[in-house]
Amino acid sequence: MAGEPPLHMIDEPSVVSEDSFQEAWKAVVELLQGKQWEMRNLMVQVKSPTAFDGAVHRKVESFCALNNILGPRHVAYTIFPHDFYQHRGNAERLFADYNKENGYFERLQNRLHNKSSWGTYFRRLTHYESPSGTVNQLANVIKAINTRANVSKAALTLVIQKPGGETVRPLGGPCLNYLAVQEERTSQTVLGLLAVYRNHDFLQKAYGNYWALCNLLRFLAAETRSQVGPITCVSSHAYVDSRRPALSNLLTKL
Repeated sequence: MAGEPPLHMIDEPSVVSEDSFQEAWKAVVELLQGKQWEMRNLMVQVKSPTAFDGAVHRKVESFCALNNILGPRHVAYTIFPHDFYQHRGNAERLFADYNKENGYFERLQNRLHNKSSWGTYFRRLTHYESPSGTVNQLANVIKAINTRANVSKAALTLVIQKPGGETVRPLGGPCLNYLAVQEERTSQTVLGLLAVYRNHDFLQKAYGNYWALCNLLRFLAAETRSQVGPITCVSSHAYVDSRRPALSNLLTKL
């Protein structure tokens, strides 16, 4: 009936569009403040994934250290180990050294006391275990962009979750569902990236997630001789569940 409140509490989509990932993260946290620190159906676009403010980054790192929460680098490396890539110089060496026996991934898992039961996002992107064998999804995307003559408007997708238990697990599974690489070609190829999260922690994870997605897109652009386009990130559930006063105070300093 007209005038009655809706029966559900699922938000209409909220859209945030900023130049840098740091500005986008700050805008979302400010939005969450006005929504009792929780919302659904968040859509964020980072228009310039190459933009980076070192002063802001240092303040976020200090905030994480003071509050004993995961730092941006720790979070970002689970999606894309950018320094590891720079030291290897190309995708082939990166994939090989990350995934080989006693390579970066195994050493990382052995170092962590609270290691993930399912691995890392980058491991899933480059060493996805399927019934038909192991698949390097990133290598397949790079090869497709570099070798095919025509551009399809359909995105090239990279799957994170495995069908079955991970898709219905409330906690402990991958929060990033999948990535989609978007390609446009005029005088030069431009790549964009779409990421979908089922659950997104804006205290400990989202800043590092956004940073990593920017670095991942820059990697794909470098390996395909393309221009870096925008990143769009959809979060089904976005929240901050602790240290809210401290996070609000940080916003006033950025």
